[in-house]
Amino acid sequence: MSWVEEFFDEVYLDFMTHYRGEETSKAEALFIQKALGVSPGIRVLDVACGHGRHMAHLPRDSVVGVDINIKYLKVAKRFGDVIQADVRNLPFRRAAFHGAYIMHSTFGMFGEEVEMEILTWLSGVIKTGGRLLIDVANKEKIEDIYASLGEMWNFWISAGPYRVLSTAYYNPLTSRIREIRHIYKAGQYLGERILELTLYSVGELRIMLSSVGFAIEEVYGDFNGERYKRQSDRIIVVAVKTGGVSETLKQAVEWAIENRQI
Repeated sequence: MSWVEEFFDEVYLDFMTHYRGEETSKAEALFIQKALGVSPGIRVLDVACGHGRHMAHLPRDSVVGVDINIKYLKVAKRFGDVIQADVRNLPFRRAAFHGAYIMHSTFGMFGEEVEMEILTWLSGVIKTGGRLLIDVANKEKIEDIYASLGEMWNFWISAGPYRVLSTAYYNPLTSRIREIRHIYKAGQYLGERILELTLYSVGELRIMLSSVGFAIEEVYGDFNGERYKRQSDRIIVVAVKTGGVSETLKQAVEWAIENRQI
């Protein structure tokens, strides 16, 4: 079992109802709705929708959720259409959606090679002129913490009855951060969970997106609409599908077809 399967369990689901509760989820969903231009007739994809905390606050007929976790999808289906699938191989026809969003550092959980695969699939299922929103942790802020505190530091996360002691390890050579979280609920120790992420800068995201036909329109540092700056907690990128792809990607696809890889 991978760390992803172990991390996203019933404890995480309950923790998130406190850590990112209804008020926060509603505000984020409103931001998504404005950024992607969600309106009647516009259909968007919630990539790794989890239990549907954003779907719950978007127009029911406007969003389709996709996730591999069937337990979470049983909750999310109350808010709209959901499909169980691997986000690395989206089961949708070409140009099926007007937009998509990937929230809460899901983009970063799989590693750069797989995340390029995800972007390639999304480029295929989003219509030309459609938009993609990606929300990730701010690499520059974390590297500033690393420069100040070293390769390891501790911090507490509080949410409702939960107290979580997190020990973070950052490797600047791989841009990977690893958190070991010790979880307490109402004073009872529930055990240890591990979170691993690849971090990206705005420049790195720009290169990755442009290689599969997206151009960044806006970069925010918070869901209140603040512009991104080095001290921001988040990088929230809104990119438009321009329709073009790089020659390198075209050649890679042609090679794969010729060699019966796809």
